[in-house]
Amino acid sequence: MLTLNRELLVSLVAPKSAVTGGFYRVGAALRAQHPPRGVKYKVDEKLVRVPPRFEQYKPTPAAFLYWLWSALSDHLKKPEGELIHSFFWSYFNLWQPWIHENDSSLSQYLSGYFGFNKNAYQKVLKIATSILNAKSCKAVIVWSDVAKKSMVKDGVEEQKIEVVPPPMPPHERKQDDEKELVLTFVGRDYERKGGEFVLKAFKALREKGWQVRLKYIGPIENPALKQWAKNNCHIEYHEFMLNQELHAKVFPKTDLLLLPTKAEAYGITVLEAMSYGVPVLITDLPVLREVTRVSHEAIYFERDNFEQFFERLVCLLSDEKLRKTVGKALKRVVEERYHPEIVNQKLLRIYQKSLN
Repeated sequence: MLTLNRELLVSLVAPKSAVTGGFYRVGAALRAQHPPRGVKYKVDEKLVRVPPRFEQYKPTPAAFLYWLWSALSDHLKKPEGELIHSFFWSYFNLWQPWIHENDSSLSQYLSGYFGFNKNAYQKVLKIATSILNAKSCKAVIVWSDVAKKSMVKDGVEEQKIEVVPPPMPPHERKQDDEKELVLTFVGRDYERKGGEFVLKAFKALREKGWQVRLKYIGPIENPALKQWAKNNCHIEYHEFMLNQELHAKVFPKTDLLLLPTKAEAYGITVLEAMSYGVPVLITDLPVLREVTRVSHEAIYFERDNFEQFFERLVCLLSDEKLRKTVGKALKRVVEERYHPEIVNQKLLRIYQKSLN
């Protein structure tokens, strides 16, 4: 096991999030909460909670101004420590050694989340790539091979890019004696995450006599569906919920996580559910295949194919043995690939290399 012969102070710079109560966004928070052996993180928490409206994946003027101000203020803070580790395009430094970390490439984010074509962001991409290729940027960390390939395609030097997934410790589920199976959906982006798919499928299940309940966490943009969800005694609806509450009240009591997403940078919610041994039903996207790493085809369905989504949903609900098999396989992936002790070995090597 790789260890340091002295304590290394690393300054973490990342956007704050309402989901974590004003702390870092979930991926960065996982790094902060699980440092490698011999590493001490300098974490600068802000007292002001980020308004949820600034965290939506929509290019509004208010969100743009907020994130621009946030990035500039972080950049001017002169972080402490021998090394700066920054996340999610919130920081850059052209004179001190630093490491950039992102779940996806910039082109993935702009095209998948906003639907921009390449011509619309070519200049921005060129500037971002030149910053990452600067000598002061010692390494570029991404969470998946999919993101690495896209970074290389964007023009980032391949020898700088390292794939290090976020650390995720395994958790224990709470087995209830509930007769109804609990489905869970977590998504702050109603359209992209497939919120309407979930509500439509749940409505069809209840009409067909299925004894199921739904925990829906996220906005519902359709007024009629929102009112229906609020008034439905079989739906526990929360427009917003802190991440710590998800771990305390939602994931441990979930029988099946649903994520019919149209595009995904990584799928941190899927990884969180996996850590509890919760089976999932997810869109068949390359990055989600990479996160889950199981061969059970019953958990994947074709993007935008509601018929196949509903068919796979019924299949999983009908087969308790399959759900348990899938859940155990997913938790085993967490233990073997995402455990902090395993992830941090590679991260520690990157830190050492960056300092040399």
